[in-house]
Amino acid sequence: MKKRYLLLLSPLIFLAGCSTTPEQCDPTNTNIGIMDKISCNYSGNYQARIDQKKQILENEVRANQQFKEIYATIEKQKNATSLSIKQKQAQQQKLKTDLTKLTNEVKQKAKGRDDLQAQVKDIEQQLNKVNNSNSSELEKQVELEKLNKKLQQLQKALNI
Repeated sequence: MKKRYLLLLSPLIFLAGCSTTPEQCDPTNTNIGIMDKISCNYSGNYQARIDQKKQILENEVRANQQFKEIYATIEKQKNATSLSIKQKQAQQQKLKTDLTKLTNEVKQKAKGRDDLQAQVKDIEQQLNKVNNSNSSELEKQVELEKLNKKLQQLQKALNI
């Protein structure tokens, strides 16, 4: 009689065990019953879980590679920008040096002419003001260009 009940209940037990999902078949879950473990193994849910985790890992590896590429691109741009800033600073320093030389040359040529001496003195003051200001490099560059144009006009007036 007991065998008969056991035979009748065994399909129900196997059907209950087959109803597990890959999420329920977590190998770290210690609260799962023996029938559920057997069901996970034979139904392929363990393998489905492994495949799912592999897919997640592959996606994460691809995302990581993309982030590395983006980071490398940002580093290249940063280095290019740094080089560009250094070039602009060198260009600005050259402009300052040229302006100083030109100012001294115009000052020498304008001796004896008080109106031109006053203009040269005004340009020198503006040059010192630009050099000592806390404005941005771009603003300084614009001001230095303006001063350069003024000096060139003075140079033309003196026929240098």
